[in-house]
Amino acid sequence: MQKIILIFLLTFFTILPAFAQERAILVPKPVPGAPFKINDEKDLFGQAYRWFLESDVEMGTKQLRALVQSAGIKLDPDSYYIVVAHFTDNVNPIGMFHGSDDFFSARMFGLHEDNLYYIFISREENAPSFLSVLATAKASPFEENLPAFLGFFTSISSMEARLASSDLDTWIDMRRFKVPDAFRKNSDLSFLVKQKLSEDKILAKTVFDNTSKEKWSFGVATAITSVNDVDIIVGNDGTIIVDPKPNLDLATFAVINYHFKAVDTKAKTLATSFHLLGGLRLGQSLEPLIGVGGGVALGIIDLHLFVGYSVEFANQLEAGYKIGQHINTEVDPFKLQVRGKPRFGIELKFP
Repeated sequence: MQKIILIFLLTFFTILPAFAQERAILVPKPVPGAPFKINDEKDLFGQAYRWFLESDVEMGTKQLRALVQSAGIKLDPDSYYIVVAHFTDNVNPIGMFHGSDDFFSARMFGLHEDNLYYIFISREENAPSFLSVLATAKASPFEENLPAFLGFFTSISSMEARLASSDLDTWIDMRRFKVPDAFRKNSDLSFLVKQKLSEDKILAKTVFDNTSKEKWSFGVATAITSVNDVDIIVGNDGTIIVDPKPNLDLATFAVINYHFKAVDTKAKTLATSFHLLGGLRLGQSLEPLIGVGGGVALGIIDLHLFVGYSVEFANQLEAGYKIGQHINTEVDPFKLQVRGKPRFGIELKFP
């Protein structure tokens, strides 16, 4: 029966992501006052262009932020602004303003209905652009990894000529999305930008990974077993005997973690996240475990520690039976004994 349930769960969570592939084209609306026209007296646009050419993205992004803010646009650090800088027909970096994140970061951590924007910056009048955004809903990392868990059981010259113009009027088009609920927590957002719909040339395109932070993750915990433990069993000859357990033997548990603070399950480390954990021993006997864990990042490796308490189900002799007694093989001389055991050890967490 347990195998049937396991096969059912494995099959269900394997095909679950297929049902999550809802897709839609998102069409943003212009914000009031857009497109914005500013006279870029400091030539922030030209400076940003040069910094990007020099591969200094941080300085280039700083100039673009200053340019946008000079148009009276207040950037909310908790919102996501997809920015395209239309420097030339061949240089059109696409990136994101979000708090202090890197411009070319492609990660989002969950969207709201109205915290996703599109900004197109150009020296072309009214900053014309055609934008197409394909949103694809997907399963969370927790759902994607559950089956595995259950398995335990351009030309530079033309650019410079364009930006050497004395006309410093710069246009900033800004649009705001209404993100449907299906694409707010876990989705891929594919952006495609062209000068206009009828043109074949694509100015910029990229895919943003929108994955909400989660409170759940999986893990494999290894703990030292209790010392000087024994099991009472019936030997091959029908005699009740004592079977000593190996000292300092390792017990391995498959566990599910609950993080008190939502974490990025795609990050390289989850070590510093304090969490509850609960699971079962990977072995012949049933042994549930509950505990708490945390850890520290050590650079090369991340050390995850946990302490907990498990319950082991063992044999205890019924009244009238003793060690060394020979019994009929059809007789059951045991009753259930529940052993509580403190546990401590290390945990490998994933995803």
